[in-house]
Parts: sequence; structure tokens; C-alpha cells
Amino acid sequence: MTFNIRFGAGSEEPEKPGYDVPSSAAKILAVAEAISSAAPDVVALQEVRDATQAGHIARLLGMKTVYSRHPAAYSLDFFEWGLAFLFRSERMSMDNPDLDNPGDDRTRRKMLAITLAGEEGNLSLLNVHFHHREIKRQADRLAAFCFGGGWPQVLMGDFNCQADDGSLAPIRSHWTDTCRAVSTESSREAEETGTLLESRARIDHIFVDLRYFTVENAGLVANEHRQASDHIPYFADIKRLSQV
Repeated sequence: MTFNIRFGAGSEEPEKPGYDVPSSAAKILAVAEAISSAAPDVVALQEVRDATQAGHIARLLGMKTVYSRHPAAYSLDFFEWGLAFLFRSERMSMDNPDLDNPGDDRTRRKMLAITLAGEEGNLSLLNVHFHHREIKRQADRLAAFCFGGGWPQVLMGDFNCQADDGSLAPIRSHWTDTCRAVSTESSREAEETGTLLESRARIDHIFVDLRYFTVENAGLVANEHRQASDHIPYFADIKRLSQV
């Protein structure tokens, strides 16, 4: 699953940035319930306020977590924010490279990469939140980082663009959009509805390499859990090919 949680601000006052809308215990519980409704093994979270918030959500779900903040100069000057993974299996390693080469600190972000142990072998997962003004440059950087990976990889996150956007060409050359890799009722509904409450834009994605995985299903959480943020949690049910 990938889920932009809007700092735990919920879906109210959509015209305001999430950091200007108060969070609460009830809103964080709604985030956890939205995640739990799909019973994912791994969750990539974006717009996490800090490690404390990531840990709180993990405890509510009985999951492990790892958090990384965006560069200090991108902390909006008054609080930090970043990315987190929630997961159930053993974590073998973590990396937190720049998603873009150093330059304009106001658009530079990090990616969060972890390797998990699994019964069928290790698996690497990358969590990103692209800056909307630097999509192509960050996609190039993400693809270059992935080419050096030693394990089958899953790319997850808020890409701030549609999956068929030309800026994502370096990613699509090796990885497949899970929503279009399968035709099920829920994947078709995700394609039509999108992952943003205020529009039909599907900008939250999970990409996989079909040499290593098959996609069995993809979609959005149930309607009653779609107000936990201004983004709707998107999930993909993927299976690793046994011969890999």
C-alpha cells in the first residue's frame, strides 16, 4: 500500500496545506483503520510529520516502522516531515539517498529504501514523494538508483503525476504500473476514481518489474475509509514469481 497521510490532518479544509490543519488522536486512528482495512504487509507513507507519528501509527497496527525526514532545508522552517515504511517482516537494510542532486534545497527531497527478508528471498522497496516541479529529474534519479539494486524492487509513493506522464518514462521502461497490469473491478475503479479526493487524478502509484512479480489485484480502500486524508490509500496485491 502507498498512502499520503497529509501529516495526520484528515480530509477537512482541503484548501489549506495539511500542516495548517490540526491533527488529533481520532484522525490518526482513522489513518490506521484505513490501512488495516486492506491488511497490507508493507505500507509506504508520505507526508509523515515525524518519527513519533510514524511510530504511533505502527503501534496501532502492530507493525514495525522506519522513518526518514526530508533535507533540513526543506523542513518548511517550522517543522520536519518525511517518509516512512510500515512492515511486518525482518528489515535487512535501509538507505536514504537524495532523490535529486543537491541544488535548490526547496525542491530537493529524499527517497527511503529498505530491504526486507522474505520466504522467497529478499525484496527491496522504495518510497518516494516527488516534488511537482522536478518530476522528470527525480524520475531519472530514481531509475538510476534502481538499476544498481541487488534484489527485485517495488517502487511506491506519491509521484505527483499520472502513471502515463511522459516524465515517468525512465520508470516505465523497466517497471509496470500495477493498476494497469491487471483488469479487476477494483483496479478499474481506481483508474476511474483516482487517488485524490478533490479530483480524479491517480497520482499515487506502485510499480513492479514483471520479470519478478505478477499482479493479482489493485485498488483503493473501501469508501468508509477514504476520508482519512486528502489522498486515498492505494494497494496492490503482488506475488513474487517462484523461479526468481
